Amino acid sequence: MLWVVSCKKTDDTTVTPGGTTNPGSTMGTTTTKSAVKDIKTVAFAALSPAVTATIDAVAKTISATVASGTDVTKLVPTITVSDKATVSPATGVAQDFSKAVTYTVTAEDGTTQAYSTTITVEKPVNNGTVYIGNYDGVLYALDALTGAKKWQVQLPNGISSTPTVADGLLYISCLDKKIYALDVTNGEKKWEFLHGKSNDVSAPMVAKGFVYVGGGTKIYALDATTGVKKWEFEGDGIYEWEASPTVVNGIVYGIIRGNTGGKYGMYALDAITGAKKWGPQNDYYLSESSPAVANGIVYAGSELNGFVAVDAVTGTKKWQFGDINGFNISHSSPTISNGIIFYGTLRDKKLYAVDATTGAKKWEFLTGGSIESSPVVSNGVVYIGSGDYKLYAVDAATGAKKWEAMTDISGVDSSPVVVNGLVYVAIDKKVLAFDATTGAKKWEYLTGRGFGNSSPCVVAKDGTVYHAGISGMVQ
Repeated sequence: MLWVVSCKKTDDTTVTPGGTTNPGSTMGTTTTKSAVKDIKTVAFAALSPAVTATIDAVAKTISATVASGTDVTKLVPTITVSDKATVSPATGVAQDFSKAVTYTVTAEDGTTQAYSTTITVEKPVNNGTVYIGNYDGVLYALDALTGAKKWQVQLPNGISSTPTVADGLLYISCLDKKIYALDVTNGEKKWEFLHGKSNDVSAPMVAKGFVYVGGGTKIYALDATTGVKKWEFEGDGIYEWEASPTVVNGIVYGIIRGNTGGKYGMYALDAITGAKKWGPQNDYYLSESSPAVANGIVYAGSELNGFVAVDAVTGTKKWQFGDINGFNISHSSPTISNGIIFYGTLRDKKLYAVDATTGAKKWEFLTGGSIESSPVVSNGVVYIGSGDYKLYAVDAATGAKKWEAMTDISGVDSSPVVVNGLVYVAIDKKVLAFDATTGAKKWEYLTGRGFGNSSPCVVAKDGTVYHAGISGMVQ
């Protein structure tokens, strides 16, 4: 017998044979599960201002740009996805976006779609950078325009040396008797070299791929990229190389400072081989003043009688300026500008301007304290610090005071640097910037401990490097 079964639709529900039963139907129906698996929005609401990512629906990528200085290693995204879909890693969970993060969206039907992320950190506005280290052993990189800290790195011991920057590396001596080479962008150590001098107030000198640094009774030449020793030269075997070496025309000029009655010596060495050209010249009684060289003459400060000019080729004395009784002892390193030597003195507390050819005095300027600071000249003005808590700006032609800035902190032993209308100097626990024209303070940055004689090294936004006079690089 043939049985006939009929199905009657009692409402508007679609009937699907074999499906699940829907209410109001006489037979089972099936609801298809969603296959949609899109990421709709990604936002970083905790950032200020908040950042919303861009989503490429075709390429399945997520991209965003965050402000300079943002720590992208623990960003927390807020993610919305298609209805009934889920995402892994979950929304609201911190991720390290310094590397690629993949988000997988799972649709209701179990199918998946991966999205890759790229988070870009804006490059900082390049206002230039001030580099300096303190007795805590902390090397600072500060924004030259605002004083805001870019980064800092902790070295194993205190720093009293002045840093030097060349070809993307920063060189600094530490009280652990080592010189370090660091990456200027983040302070990452590239190499270190044990030179054996603990109390180092000088600065390394960089020239043609070599780094020259005094260490104990020896002066070293190192490969600037690797730190490998190229040569070493020992002076008298007793006293240390106090001053920063200076390199001009393939010759290294360095000074040993002994004690009264001991040995004081200036040497000239071949910059490539370390072979002695001349020296020591012991009758000049030189101080830790770093030598400056111009027009075939080497200039340096003296412990007993002021200031000396020496023939760069032979080492013979050209002239000497100062009181033979040692009243104007000079530890200040000289700066040369327009044929004039500028340097400061300890006992008579003066800034001197002396003709570079003859040694004749042009003018003198009296401060209120002993001068350890080395002068720098910019746009016809001499800038120098004094033990009377002041930073001075003096007309280079006449010696007339342009302005003075009272620091109210301590004596100014650090040597100033002038870049793009600002004067940078370290005083006690602070790095300060003053307006070069008026002396008005523009900013200050407070650190944990003092700087001593350590002076700033400034890299301008165009990449030009400016050193303090103590480095032997300012002529």
